[in-house]
Amino acid sequence: MFKDNSIDIDLLNTDELQKILGIFKIQKDNREQYKVKHKMEDIIMITFLALMSNANEWTEIYNFAVHHEKWLKKFLSLENGIPSHDTIQRVISILNPQELYNDTLRYIIKKIDDLSNSEENEKDVLSMDGKTSNGSSRSRLTTNELRPLNTMSIYSHNYGISLIQDYIDEKSNEIPMGPELIKKLKLDNCILTADALNTQKDTVEAIIKAKGDYVLALKKNQKQFYEDVKDYYEDEDNLKNMEDYSEEIEKSHSKIITRKYYMTNDINWLYGHKKWKKLKSIGAEFKIIENIQTGEITNETRYFIISFENNIHDFSDAVRKHWGVENNLHAPLDIVFLEDKNKTLEKNGAKNLGILRRIVLNILKFVQCYYHKMSLKLIRFDISMDVETGIEKVFKLLNTEQIKSLLEKNA
Repeated sequence: MFKDNSIDIDLLNTDELQKILGIFKIQKDNREQYKVKHKMEDIIMITFLALMSNANEWTEIYNFAVHHEKWLKKFLSLENGIPSHDTIQRVISILNPQELYNDTLRYIIKKIDDLSNSEENEKDVLSMDGKTSNGSSRSRLTTNELRPLNTMSIYSHNYGISLIQDYIDEKSNEIPMGPELIKKLKLDNCILTADALNTQKDTVEAIIKAKGDYVLALKKNQKQFYEDVKDYYEDEDNLKNMEDYSEEIEKSHSKIITRKYYMTNDINWLYGHKKWKKLKSIGAEFKIIENIQTGEITNETRYFIISFENNIHDFSDAVRKHWGVENNLHAPLDIVFLEDKNKTLEKNGAKNLGILRRIVLNILKFVQCYYHKMSLKLIRFDISMDVETGIEKVFKLLNTEQIKSLLEKNA
């Protein structure tokens, strides 16, 4: 997008900061207004900018605001000064997290679309997976027992962001959450992937109703169904006659990884296949990992159910991309934002802080291409070294209309 840093950043303005603030202004404020001393949008913006500037905890967010009060007053009212860290946490806790995320998601997707060169017909792979935030738990030996927060997300590989997420009820698990999230999306021209835990008939039903396709992992939780597919792919004669096949070889550090993909629509023999809506094929990935230094070879095999046929490219692409939700969403939240170590006891506060982290992550990923070879963690640190200049740079890079104009002039 900003190839070779070809954009002169000094030519861009920071109007996008006011657009983000406008999104925060329309969030519902259910406080008793006669008691309100601090505007909700001010508190959301303080938290948002602090997270961008390497703050992780409520006290760090408060200290960020105190140190940069004069600068913050250029675009925030702060009529009664900087709110306490307790006030910041309390106000963030009463936000409607889904409304806030959806409003900012639409904003970010438009930014990506403005500068995107991807083809309209390119299928998007959406990966559904859960994440546990262990820092939010407590043992009954030290205080009242609290289970860790569990989040279910559906991640778009084309956009590089989570399209939707929700927190799993303490008395429930991932399985019923999946179909509920899927119902809120349109999956036209999308393939949804999930691990074996979420390979459920209700999940498949929801995907098909949303007009999507699926590539779902199959393991022993499906008992005989899994064993039948496994037996089929362990038969060498079946593999020899299979036309839908591809192979990839890559070097990774001290290893050579070979991936072999097979798929077939020969499923009429498979007992119970009609119970899975629109099931058209079964597939397998054989992964062979060779340690170059020791010569040791490790084999890994995974099996899948698939809602389409005769397209080994889409199948292998979906399988490869599935773990992107872990590498590009869950891992950055823990490594970059230390989410797994956050010990916020108040559940709504922890949930809504998590939503704001995801918003900041989406924005930092969007501008990352300007920061040549710099990790997201290092970008946050870089911003914290000169907060005002660093944040203004981010908002300049969000000005896609100006960027498009400059790119066209430089073409």
